[in-house]
Amino acid sequence: MSGRPLNDITRQDQTLARLTAAARELMALDRAFKKLIPAAMAEACRAVRIRDDELVLHADNGIVAARLRMTAPGLLPQLAKQGYIASKVRVKVALQVVRPKKPKSLAISEAALDGMEQAAASIDNAEVRAAVARLIAHQRRG
Repeated sequence: MSGRPLNDITRQDQTLARLTAAARELMALDRAFKKLIPAAMAEACRAVRIRDDELVLHADNGIVAARLRMTAPGLLPQLAKQGYIASKVRVKVALQVVRPKKPKSLAISEAALDGMEQAAASIDNAEVRAAVARLIAHQRRG
């Protein structure tokens, strides 16, 4: 794989350039929409597209979808001022599967972490010393 930046690659291929531009437009729509709604709700939904004069929103659950169905039509004039013109809203529930985190199987005792901290002070290599410090901090955070 080449070490060229993604922007260089997408500029050389017309299809990729169009897809990249479309993705940027959709991300900008989503950002504009999320600025108009409460932060807690913004975490649980996405503005997906505007097609055939219809703003399509995806909600993570039915409660968010119901609230969007009530509030989103009132946001259309504000979005239109930003260049996102739509006259209707469609809300779909797109459940997000959240996988539970695996519990840590390895834990270092506080006494061992204290000993590692003391030992790290004597390491000459700054990178290794910093890596050990990150490991200790990570273990203490849990």
